[in-house]
Amino acid sequence: MARGETRRAILAAALRIVAESGLDALTVGRLSEVSGASNGSIYHHFGSRGGVVGELYRESFADLVGAMTPALDGRPAEVVVPELAGRFLDWIRANPVRGGFVYLASARGVPGGEGPAAFKAEVMAPLAAWFGARAAAGEVRAVPVWALDAVVMGPAHECARRYLAAPGSFDLDLAREEVTRAVWAIVRPG
Repeated sequence: MARGETRRAILAAALRIVAESGLDALTVGRLSEVSGASNGSIYHHFGSRGGVVGELYRESFADLVGAMTPALDGRPAEVVVPELAGRFLDWIRANPVRGGFVYLASARGVPGGEGPAAFKAEVMAPLAAWFGARAAAGEVRAVPVWALDAVVMGPAHECARRYLAAPGSFDLDLAREEVTRAVWAIVRPG
């Protein structure tokens, strides 16, 4: 396999292992078995099991935020903010394995080189800039950057967790409508 193909095969295998058996089952030996890459190749590309977990997290988180950012345009904030929450939930529905992994890895503490906080700040910069500009214009209340994920998206996170825990028993469509209104209520001015 070519270098890029090997990396993709290892990351795909990691996601498959996590989906089938959980994060604890993700070992270099198992990765080698499922991906077809040698142990040495895994260490060469990622440095360690933690490197694989960190890269899979960064890739998944960036994809999630990337699904939201097309909503950041010139429309009124009261339209854009609910759409951001809706796009978040739509991504979770379309990517339940990656979504579950993001929550699991976050809860366990993501290993990584430059650190998850710096990475998240970089990926979320378009959201932070949009909210900052809209707060300056009085279209949304000022929210600290750290609160965008934890506070503003809190209702969406809770619904995502419930959906991922029991997809067949949690109505994400019904929740989506309520959550998008709740997220707007958190940031609307006044």
